[in-house]
Amino acid sequence: MNSFVQYLDQFNVLSPNHAKIYDEYTQSTDQYRFAIDTNIEQFLLTLFNEDPRSVIMTGNAGDGKTRLCRTIYERITGKQLLKWPDSGILEASFNKGKLRIVKDLSELTDAVIFEELQFLQEMIADGHESRLYYLIAANEGKLTKFLSQHLELLTLSQMVNKRFLDHKSNDKHLHLVNLQDVTSSIYAARIMEEWNREDNWVACETCTRKKNCVIQLNHRRLSQPLIRNRLVEQYRLLDCLGIHVTMREILIHISYVLTGGLTCEQVMSAGYRDIEKHARLAYYDNFYGVNMKENGAGEQGAIRYFKHLDPGKLSISSIDDYLLNGDISGDNLIVQKHQMLFDDEIDLLFGYYRKLIERYRIQDPDKESLEIFDQMPKFRRKYFFETGEQDKRTREMLTPYLHFYRFLDCLKDRQTLASTRKELIQGLNHNFSKKLISRGETNLYVVNENLLIHESYSPSQVRLSIDEERTDIDYLPSKMFITVNQETRLEVKLPVFEYLLRLAGGGLFVTLKQEVDILLGTFKNDLINRSELDEFSLQVFAIDPNKGVYKPYEIDI
Repeated sequence: MNSFVQYLDQFNVLSPNHAKIYDEYTQSTDQYRFAIDTNIEQFLLTLFNEDPRSVIMTGNAGDGKTRLCRTIYERITGKQLLKWPDSGILEASFNKGKLRIVKDLSELTDAVIFEELQFLQEMIADGHESRLYYLIAANEGKLTKFLSQHLELLTLSQMVNKRFLDHKSNDKHLHLVNLQDVTSSIYAARIMEEWNREDNWVACETCTRKKNCVIQLNHRRLSQPLIRNRLVEQYRLLDCLGIHVTMREILIHISYVLTGGLTCEQVMSAGYRDIEKHARLAYYDNFYGVNMKENGAGEQGAIRYFKHLDPGKLSISSIDDYLLNGDISGDNLIVQKHQMLFDDEIDLLFGYYRKLIERYRIQDPDKESLEIFDQMPKFRRKYFFETGEQDKRTREMLTPYLHFYRFLDCLKDRQTLASTRKELIQGLNHNFSKKLISRGETNLYVVNENLLIHESYSPSQVRLSIDEERTDIDYLPSKMFITVNQETRLEVKLPVFEYLLRLAGGGLFVTLKQEVDILLGTFKNDLINRSELDEFSLQVFAIDPNKGVYKPYEIDI
């Protein structure tokens, strides 16, 4: 038996050990105590040790606020925190003064919350002269609502709101950290690497059921950097969609990816029929919750997003043909790659699925041979994660966002970002006018529904920029901005980027419309409000009868 697999079972939402996932139930005697390096932890320790100030941490349940409070207490005092006090508040003396830690503002009564926040406001006002500093963990909604309801806390309320709008407003008196700004894919990468360290899996090497164990198979696959990076890439896709996944949700998800909810006991006692069921719990199926029990799916926060990104649902003819016929292609390299993909491991029932493909190809009318089509989504997922880098362009076709990889390139490379500007401008012109604008037009035109041009901007007036990395939290740039004439700015996450590039390529206006319509409409209206029409002439879009596209025309009045 592997005790680490037993440890992973506590992240199974259906397990009786699940309560141990919460920091309040963590015991110092546990064999495994989860820990990964995070920027926020190092930032807070440096802050309190070198230039202390009061800190407010906000975030969703599961973002790790309580764990951070515990870590900071233990690191600055050198003592273990065995149990949180009933009050939820404790103080710790350190070399720069005293730190008052509130582990969860939402657990306190309104009277206590008011008292603590008023005290914080006073501490900030006198420049922390008493050398007493706060570390407060709070839910954003609860914090801002409470501050807005009490005029006595107006000064603190204004400071907090200012910092929510822009993290650069933090100063030497009060620092606000919103853990919802953390890039989820960074934590997912560190968790996968930590959990797949070989010393966690030594016990599996001597196990008699090793060959029949899908947990061991999943570990071996996730130990490969290529596959692990592709799993992280899916989390990166969520980053670029603007979806935040909490630390707790990532832990639950990655645990399920590895174990499928199984334990060593279930593997050891498995009969033939059980092994057949276990074969459905390969990591690439678990990642998207393909065979997850419905009563558990609601708790798997990450999976509810990944279900919509499942590459198994996309049928690409060239990929499907390779999966069914790659071993008879006549190309030795393709045959070899196909054999590596359709191996004799448990997830493919030790070669059984390969035999079904062969039976299907000889046109055997047997019903069993036709069942291979039910397995095609599984094969596509396996191909998506396990095919070699030489098939990079082909596998990328299984991503539902056609321009995701280009978006990533734009975030990393300014030259790629600059070269995309023309297409983004074309996409905006199509969206504003709802017409097919001539590709020869390079200006950005601000057009209303009657095709009246309020303003036009040259490409040099349309600036593209990306987010900056941050030092206080783990954050990777995950969005870009389009700024027009140094005044009006549009935030561009992946859905907007995808929509505009699809329009520029001749796509339909209805694709992704619901996700981007309000944002782009607001951007257009802002540009219209800033424009000034010429009182002696008008510019309008009208169709060019020779080319069948719309072009700008000037009308004297």
